[in-house]
Amino acid sequence: MQFQSTDVVARVTFRTSAADSADAALREFRPLADELRPLAVESWATDPGDAGEGFTVEFLLTLPAPESDDITEVLRTATAPLLERLGFDAGNLDVDAEDRDAVVWADDDARPDAVTACGAAVVYVRIGRDPNEPKELVPEGGPLTEEEAVELFEAMKSLAGLVLVLNVEVVGLDASPARELVREQAVRLRQRFLGDGVPDALPLEEVSAGGGTRQFSVAVDLGDEGPEPPAAMAAAQEALGVRG
Repeated sequence: MQFQSTDVVARVTFRTSAADSADAALREFRPLADELRPLAVESWATDPGDAGEGFTVEFLLTLPAPESDDITEVLRTATAPLLERLGFDAGNLDVDAEDRDAVVWADDDARPDAVTACGAAVVYVRIGRDPNEPKELVPEGGPLTEEEAVELFEAMKSLAGLVLVLNVEVVGLDASPARELVREQAVRLRQRFLGDGVPDALPLEEVSAGGGTRQFSVAVDLGDEGPEPPAAMAAAQEALGVRG
């Protein structure tokens, strides 16, 4: 998703242990979604090794921002109403003016599953880009230091591998069967390339479409042992019954 260079873009992560499915988690946070009007909403099973059990829901939003050249002022002013609504202490917002971003966590460093009263765990904010997009890997000016070279190598290694992004429009189905249909297609792709051992849940992003149409996007990670991109595209089209 593309943004203007002055847009303040936020991702809000919520966690719940009460829901028994990704769809139930979405329903739990539907009132907040109706209030905050996110551009996109995702839901997936929380990684037990990361933040406990249950499900994670994430909102992607843009925030009203003041006209100012002061990056810190822009980030603090833009996020203040959102942080107050979600129950965060705005004073804990960690701003990085050089990277034009900021982050704030629920106030409990000892518990990875800590959330505010409404279930919010963390807010990431960035000017001009989605906070989830990778940052620039090569700094401006001068050769890389040894530490920067190691960081670049690790980042490139983590990005290695083939990922197919499946974009699907579903017409005439409610949320739950629509999501299940898209998830089945994603699982079929992974099985086509990797065989059995496919995860039970793949993160889906639903983009508001309207008019009885639901739009979904899901990234299918094929790892670093997959075929070259042209061959992968051809095999994916064959697996999904799509003509090239």
